[in-house]
Formats: sequence, structure tokens, C-alpha cells
Amino acid sequence: MQSPSEAWLNRDQDFAPGRELFRSDRPFSVWAYTVSHSQLLLRARTDGGRQSRIDILFKPVEGLKTRIDYRDGIIIRCATQKEHQQTIAETGNSGRDYRVLILESAGTRDYVVTGAVGWREDHDNERDPSHLAFFPPGSDPKRILPSTD
Repeated sequence: MQSPSEAWLNRDQDFAPGRELFRSDRPFSVWAYTVSHSQLLLRARTDGGRQSRIDILFKPVEGLKTRIDYRDGIIIRCATQKEHQQTIAETGNSGRDYRVLILESAGTRDYVVTGAVGWREDHDNERDPSHLAFFPPGSDPKRILPSTD
């Protein structure tokens, strides 16, 4: 499956059990997470061979089990009915119609319990803000820590 360069999935018909939503052989990292807006952003950074970055945004996030890095690429798919039931029971998110997305990489499985997922590939600088969501910029350490200069 070749994933399109941009998509936003938030309708029930987008999330058939077991359906593959996204696939990339590029390494991804957790780039940002905010509790206040319940958002998780994964990013594939630019590298020597690829001048684009890819952002994947999950929101709202109601539960998750992720690793910091997905070095061998990532596959995002909808949970099967059995996986969905197990994950909802594990996270205690019963009573709502949450979507359980499975993140697979190098033979391991993680999950995100969310309402929607989207991604975008662009040619912006890897440190530029995402076009998918607002995350407050990190503080400049020079303003916080005393300088030794």
C-alpha cells in the first residue's frame, strides 16, 4: 500500500476492522504529545536521501502505548474486533466509540486509542511546526539556564 501524501481520517467508514491506513519504510519518532489538547504527533525527519518530512497526527488521544522511535518504518492499521475489545478493556475507555489503531514496526505492536488520524508530507524544515496541529514551541534553554559565557 502506498499512502497518499496527505489525508485526514475521521469518519466511521474510514476505519474498517483490520484495514491498513498508512505504511512507510521511513523511521518515525514521537515528535510531540500534549495532554491539554490530547494530541500525539509522530514525525519522519528529512535525511540524506529524502528531503521531505512526514507528520502523523492522532487526536483526540484517549489512550496509547507507543515507543519513542520506529526505526524500521511504521504500519498503521485499524484494530481487529478482538484487538479493539482487548485494548478498550486494557485502557478502561469503555462507554465511547473510540477507534483503536495498531502501530506495527519490526514485529512489534503498539496502539493509539483516538478519534481521528491524519498525515501530511511536505518539504519544510524538520524543526518547523507541523501543519496538522499547533504545539507550543519549546523554550529556548538559553533563556532558562544560566549562561557560562
